[in-house]
Amino acid sequence: MSGVPVVGRYVARSWSNGSGAAPRGDQRHQPAPAPRPRSPWRIPAFFRRKFEIAQRGGGRVASTAPGESEGGVAVTEEAFKDPPPTLKDPLKDPLRESTSTDPIKDFEATSSPYDEPEIHDVSFREPRYLDLFDPSVSVVRDPKLDQPRPAAKNRARSFFSRTLASIASTRVIIGCSIILVVLVVVIVTLASTTHGVFSIPDPRIQHPYVTTVTTCGLVQGCIEDGAYVFRGLPYAVPPLGKLRFRPAQLQTDLSDCWTGTYVANVTQPCWSYDSQGAIVEGFEDCLLIDIFTPQLGYDSPLPVIVYVGGASLGGDTKRPWLLSKAAVLAKNKRVVVLAPQVRRGLLGFFPHPKLAASTYPHTAGNQGVSDLYTALTWVQHNVEHFGGDPEQVTLLGHQAGAAMAWPLITSPYGHRLIQSAWVTGSVPLHPEVPWREADPKLVESLNCSTVMCLESLPASTVMEAPPLEWRSPQGRSWLVADGIIVPFVPSMPQVPLMIGSTRQAAAHHLLSWQERLGTSQQQLLDAVVDGLRLNEYNYGQPVWSGSPAYIYNNWPGSPEGRQDAWSRYPGSNEERWPQPPRDEDRGSESGSLMPGTAEAEAALDWYADLKDDPWVLLTTLVSDATVTCPALATAASLARTIFQTHPTGSEDVPVYAYLSRHTRVSRAGTLADGLSDVESILGVFQPQTEDDVQYAHTIQDMFFLFINTGSPDWHSATPAHLGVYMIDEKINVERTRLKCEHWTNSSHFIRRF
Repeated sequence: MSGVPVVGRYVARSWSNGSGAAPRGDQRHQPAPAPRPRSPWRIPAFFRRKFEIAQRGGGRVASTAPGESEGGVAVTEEAFKDPPPTLKDPLKDPLRESTSTDPIKDFEATSSPYDEPEIHDVSFREPRYLDLFDPSVSVVRDPKLDQPRPAAKNRARSFFSRTLASIASTRVIIGCSIILVVLVVVIVTLASTTHGVFSIPDPRIQHPYVTTVTTCGLVQGCIEDGAYVFRGLPYAVPPLGKLRFRPAQLQTDLSDCWTGTYVANVTQPCWSYDSQGAIVEGFEDCLLIDIFTPQLGYDSPLPVIVYVGGASLGGDTKRPWLLSKAAVLAKNKRVVVLAPQVRRGLLGFFPHPKLAASTYPHTAGNQGVSDLYTALTWVQHNVEHFGGDPEQVTLLGHQAGAAMAWPLITSPYGHRLIQSAWVTGSVPLHPEVPWREADPKLVESLNCSTVMCLESLPASTVMEAPPLEWRSPQGRSWLVADGIIVPFVPSMPQVPLMIGSTRQAAAHHLLSWQERLGTSQQQLLDAVVDGLRLNEYNYGQPVWSGSPAYIYNNWPGSPEGRQDAWSRYPGSNEERWPQPPRDEDRGSESGSLMPGTAEAEAALDWYADLKDDPWVLLTTLVSDATVTCPALATAASLARTIFQTHPTGSEDVPVYAYLSRHTRVSRAGTLADGLSDVESILGVFQPQTEDDVQYAHTIQDMFFLFINTGSPDWHSATPAHLGVYMIDEKINVERTRLKCEHWTNSSHFIRRF
């Protein structure tokens, strides 16, 4: 039937013999099939006719067009018109029941109301309706034109179907996918930006209070500046009675905890000393921690910062000021800030032999360092309840806090509690004095021969016992090597480490000389001697025990023997060291020159470019000798050792160094004082110029990049043995600092922690 046209909505046919002749007689006069049994349910003739026509093929007969195939029959258009709606003569209904036994004759004898108009035979014969039912005739239905036109009531359904079909197309699917992705991104962005907004009811939040849980029970804090704040939360057993001079103990028993809900809204300060060495009253039950967090959920834990500071191990008077904006910092930077208190002074660092004899293993001292270690352990167990990530803890140590942090960074077990460390304002040096060789003046300051006596003394009496030289921030070193918390043998850092300082880090310790300098050269010399402590003796020996002047002044024998030894000293011919002072120039108890004046004069010559401003000269010189240069040298040495020992693993434990050179107007003058970097990090820096604002953002961004990635640079970071990050309004990397070449052996100056 290929190429056979279709007329109207009817089917096309062709004769099976292919000649167009009429069917054979044997096929035309075959006996009719037996009539169907009558159904008890009669259907009206009109519907019955429609039903039977549909059942037999659904259309009338059509044939090929003339000339297009052999025996084609042309069918006029009138042959395909619908019959009249009603039958005038029911006897002429072709679907009526037959009364004859021969259906063919009956059909031929009866005139049909559906008689078609005349069909002109262009070949051999005229088509008949019965040809539709002839098995020898091939019938093809037009799939397109045979579909009825939808009624008006089905147009909506057809439109809906076409719409669904168009939606299923490829372009629409791609467009819908893009729209869906955009919607998801918008929803996630809105959820992240509105995270922490108290729009969803939370049973833990009853404004202005908030409640969470710890290993010891429920705690209640308050909402401040859009963050959750918990102040004075106990992290260890109170160090009272028999625990006064013992290492801190974690809360491991129900008897150590509280019942009900602990109200954490006040922090009781510890006993300490101020910047002049005076006693600041406090509480012995002060092993408390302050927590600032922007969330309490467990789904997306945040980085954790543990801050510990202090101008000395005897006191930390700047703590309230440095933590005043911690809630805002936690909210804006999406971090959890924790600040534990530790014992200070003699209550925190008392290496008494009687205390060591009553414990096993026998050791004493460094109680304050054990407090920090216990606080970090508590953080690991509880920080997840405050929205923090225990696997992303950074220890931020400033000045005395950096001195306490250093033993934990290098200890075989302390580094497991943190993942990175940032220390500033102090030189990371390991204590060289073991607890058994502690200064007798400190050990014997309390006139007690038994442990019971030590434990029963009032706290004020204990704090008043040390001499004044131990109480001041520039005093003696409290740290000793106890063999447990602080090991006897130093080790390498086990976590990524940043060591930093400011250009005038020691300015606050020299404020007493600020008004006395003037233009007198002698006053400047005396200030340098005092700042470098060249006239002091540590356990019977000068602090600057590596200088040629010390070797000369302390060489046994007569002055002639000392002069002979000096001539053989390898460093005597170096220009940077002065010639040995004569006995009459060294001064005496009644002389006018202070011991160490020669060393001070040589140091002033190295800083001749700053002679126009004596205060800047003094603070820069003392800072370089006591903090900046030893810190940078230590960082470079550690980084170089790690690289040489483990060149492939040096990226896992990198050591970086920075120096803050930005000056600001403060109490100490226009200097880069020792608080400018940590104030910027903690968000309390008070800018006065656009440069101040830019500097604060620069160092803060560098710090938070470090705690998130372990690196201070987005690109390839520079380890300390290859360069130092110089921070002003922007960051530059310099190979070395030339001034530090004069202080390569000056670590003897800074044993004050």
